[in-house]
Amino acid sequence: MPIDAVENIIRQFVTNPAMGYQDPAAINTLRESLYELFGLKGSLLDQYISFLKRAFKMDFGISIIAFPSKVSDLISVALPWTISLLLFTTLLSWVIGNILGVTTTILESHGKFRKVAKIFEAFALTVYPIPYYVMALVLIFLLAYLIRLFPLPGMGGTIAPVFSLDWLISNISRLALPALSILIVSCFGWWFLSARTLTISLLREDFYQYAVIRGMPTSTLLKKYAFKNVLLPQITGLGLSLGSIFGGALIVEAIFGLPGLGSLLRRAVINGDIITSLGILILSIIGVASATYILDIIYPLIDPRVRYR
Repeated sequence: MPIDAVENIIRQFVTNPAMGYQDPAAINTLRESLYELFGLKGSLLDQYISFLKRAFKMDFGISIIAFPSKVSDLISVALPWTISLLLFTTLLSWVIGNILGVTTTILESHGKFRKVAKIFEAFALTVYPIPYYVMALVLIFLLAYLIRLFPLPGMGGTIAPVFSLDWLISNISRLALPALSILIVSCFGWWFLSARTLTISLLREDFYQYAVIRGMPTSTLLKKYAFKNVLLPQITGLGLSLGSIFGGALIVEAIFGLPGLGSLLRRAVINGDIITSLGILILSIIGVASATYILDIIYPLIDPRVRYR
């Protein structure tokens, strides 16, 4: 980073006479103490080894932007906002998108609800290129400013929550609009279109054509053939999406004034807080790696063709 956070702190003390740090010797002592406190003394290798020792204990050190608070405390405050927003939207958009994508494509292939399927496809192709933060601005104007169904960004809700059902219920009006902006784009964008594309490929397979020729009911084709085959790659995508939620949704959090991990990471980067940035990054890496590992273990339960020896 092109910012020396320790020197920024020193500059704040020097420019404030009330702090009493005008003596050069006292300033140098303070500087050495801060470098040692933040684990920034020694060579890069020494700093890296020191960081790894703390990281294995989930102790990311003292935050520079919120001195003397611990990074783990800042993450514990921001994490409920990000988990509540992204976990809900990721799971719900995956379920709705796949159900609509598979069902409409199968019914359309049997000559049913063709107009409905085309409407869904046209809507998905329109929504997919739209960034979710643009959708967020549109929804704010329509549902928060014109119709006033939801509070404007930054209004309502508690800033330092203790993650619980009561906290979630009290903040549901504040989380609903950002969740809707992500849900529309991800559900009718990627998940719907990918499920539809996979289903169209499935329709050309010999085993599916044989099942149709045998006159199997549409419900059986959906349950035993379509969903089981289409959901295999989709589950892999879901696992990676669930792991990446620990990185936060920076732009949505900034637009709606949510104090989540994305907003915390932005503050840390702008102010040169390497320690807080690394803490959030490590948490994101653990989330993606854990989701991938869990998927690798349970994949034989999803796909009977996969076996581990």
